[in-house]
Amino acid sequence: MKTLSTLAFCLATLSACTPPTDNSPTSRATIHGTAAKPDPVEMKIRALEKAGQLKVLAVRESFPPQFDIEGSAPAIAEVQQLSGGK
Repeated sequence: MKTLSTLAFCLATLSACTPPTDNSPTSRATIHGTAAKPDPVEMKIRALEKAGQLKVLAVRESFPPQFDIEGSAPAIAEVQQLSGGK
């Protein structure tokens, strides 16, 4: 029992010293979709969201739709380039 307690204490101490794995800063942006069906901008946003690179904060039901997103600067730049840089 003493060995198990010591092992649990060591593991807890070790995990407390482990730095977070995702230390990249996040940015927010509003991205405008396109009038195309299916919308390639929305498809790219959804793919990056599924991959865990972006988080969709809100979708405005305008035409074309507008997406408030949060993620890494490279992921946001990729979507902005596809949307025409708006």
